[in-house]
Amino acid sequence: MKKRIKTAGALTLAAITVLSAAGLSNVYGALGVETDRKCSLTFTLDETEFDDDELRDLEIPVKVYKVADITEEAQYDTTGYADFAGLGLENVSSTTSAEEWAQMAEDAMKIVKAKEEIASTADVKVTKPEGATEFTGVINNLETGMYLVQAETVQTSEYTYDFTPYLVSLPNNYYSKENPNDTWEYDVTTGMKPQQTQRYGDLEIVKDLTEYNASLKDVLFVFRVEGTKEGNPDLVYSDVVSVNFNQAGKKSVVVKHIPAGTKVTVEEVYEGGSYSCTSDKVLNTTIFADEQVKVEYSNTYNGKLIPGSGIVNHFEKEDGNWAWKQWSDNTVNEQ
Repeated sequence: MKKRIKTAGALTLAAITVLSAAGLSNVYGALGVETDRKCSLTFTLDETEFDDDELRDLEIPVKVYKVADITEEAQYDTTGYADFAGLGLENVSSTTSAEEWAQMAEDAMKIVKAKEEIASTADVKVTKPEGATEFTGVINNLETGMYLVQAETVQTSEYTYDFTPYLVSLPNNYYSKENPNDTWEYDVTTGMKPQQTQRYGDLEIVKDLTEYNASLKDVLFVFRVEGTKEGNPDLVYSDVVSVNFNQAGKKSVVVKHIPAGTKVTVEEVYEGGSYSCTSDKVLNTTIFADEQVKVEYSNTYNGKLIPGSGIVNHFEKEDGNWAWKQWSDNTVNEQ
């Protein structure tokens, strides 16, 4: 019979800690571990606050590193694992906290990264095949002991997914007040909880002013930038930027940190009274992660004598508070 351990964030579970409805219970594992018995470790994806279909086409590489043996008395022994001897696994008890387990996992991961010669004990790719209801991956024929689990960071076109390393014991038991059965389970299922981070890209607005009337002095061109995402009726991005000219030529402004996957509409909303847009006023593009996409406008002098300078009011929300700035020019480079 297979049962499941869930790991949430930095929460780390091992043989002596189990997850119950009331939280963590500090219960020491039963004695009589069959140390010569083979184990299996099945990985699934915990429920997430986001739609895991975003991950559907990905393979999540997972590596496990054996960091200690387990004795028949359910004690962990790092004698044959000198690199991990300082973790303190021999001293775990029913009072070892989730924070202490998390720290041991973090320290073990630092050791693995620092010493490239440490090879993984086994690895698997966790996937969600077409038609399947959940992600899964299985490693069979593992020896009993304590293992460090490392799921690699993966990316989609819009998001990065990170996983916190953790320690898991083979075998494991699930004793709690609600489950008084302390039988050792040699086929263990453990959940992985991804942390989703938005990826971003940039937008460059290029303005080509083909003819300029120097007697009118500076002229300001203003653009409204708005973005939406598929399936989201609300704007995910909205801003106003400007480009200032004091002669004919090309200038551009770069709008940074727009969420990847955003469908952006750029509209020239002010072009100075004496200049006319000779290109489309409204242009559309899509933002790609770690890239800079470009839209291009052209304007020319229309013969009028109306000055066209101005100020752009920029509002930005940070830490829940709105900040206000006046920008006379967003231009970052000339061509």
